[in-house]
Amino acid sequence: MSLDLVGKWAERPPGMRDLYPQHARMRRKVENQLLEFFAEQAFDMVSSGAFEYVETLSRGRVAEGSARFVQWFDTDGKAVALRPDMTPSIARMAAPLLANGRQEIRWCYAERVYHRTTDPASLSWASGRAAESTQVGVEWIGAAGTEADAALLQLCQNGLDRLGVPDWHMVASHANIAQALLTSLGIAPADVQSLLDTLTRGDYVAFQDETERMGIKLDVLQVFARCNPYEPSSFPDWSAEVDSASFSAAKQAWRELTAVAHALQAKGLAHRVSFDLALHRDVSYYTGLVFEVYSPGVGAPVAVGGRYDDLLAQFGAPAPAIGFTFEVERVLAVLTEGAWLHGDGEGSTC
Repeated sequence: MSLDLVGKWAERPPGMRDLYPQHARMRRKVENQLLEFFAEQAFDMVSSGAFEYVETLSRGRVAEGSARFVQWFDTDGKAVALRPDMTPSIARMAAPLLANGRQEIRWCYAERVYHRTTDPASLSWASGRAAESTQVGVEWIGAAGTEADAALLQLCQNGLDRLGVPDWHMVASHANIAQALLTSLGIAPADVQSLLDTLTRGDYVAFQDETERMGIKLDVLQVFARCNPYEPSSFPDWSAEVDSASFSAAKQAWRELTAVAHALQAKGLAHRVSFDLALHRDVSYYTGLVFEVYSPGVGAPVAVGGRYDDLLAQFGAPAPAIGFTFEVERVLAVLTEGAWLHGDGEGSTC
């Protein structure tokens, strides 16, 4: 048989991945371990179709977010896309139940998600945005307040321990605080967004270059680094020098973070969570606590989450909500100490 012919028909679309028995078993094992753990914590498993209307996915998102949707038009002319994450689908499913009087929903899921990307360097399960990946997570709808925030952080930590993820560290912030602080300095909205984009990428050199170009004398990253919610007085007192409305918003976000820090201290978990005001997620429906989890050897978060109190209102059923998801392929990269990444093992085609 011609190897050239086999190679031709073995091609896959960029970002897609075949799993041969060893890795397929490993992925399923991790999914099952997490779902069993979530079930023990009274989260019920749900599932949804991989396709959603773009209108559904766009609720609670900035318009630019749809550029990463894998989308097309159905026979009725409606825009349809492969879901890029599970939270909007969960919100759509939960809204009718909430409208009928349900007070609390605790759901978990294990699903594939999809992103459009043309950057070959980003098609890495461990260090960038994969076109196809697996998420196993929870959504806790109806849960308000800092106690729920701390409880969810603890749930994520216990899940990491259940899986045996080594040397992980959790970093948290508030979805609104970086934007509010930058705006309070009088930076124009377009420039604020540009700076936030550099924070999302973790490109702190570009952030410093941008602030210098804008004529900002203050070392903003150093200010962020000095702010420690475990020490409430570490927040800067700029009230006499900056835009008061934006600074008030930043102070409110700070109060919410310090409350979470206090709740973590009360649970004996302060040593397991650090805070970094430079942490910024590119998902615009977050409204409060946001967090990421890292483990050595993987250059992207193995778990992400946060509070999204306004999203359910976009579906006609206002309710507070918080959730997180494990990025399964990244978890596997950690658990297999690189075998997943480098193609070691049976029939791998990384």
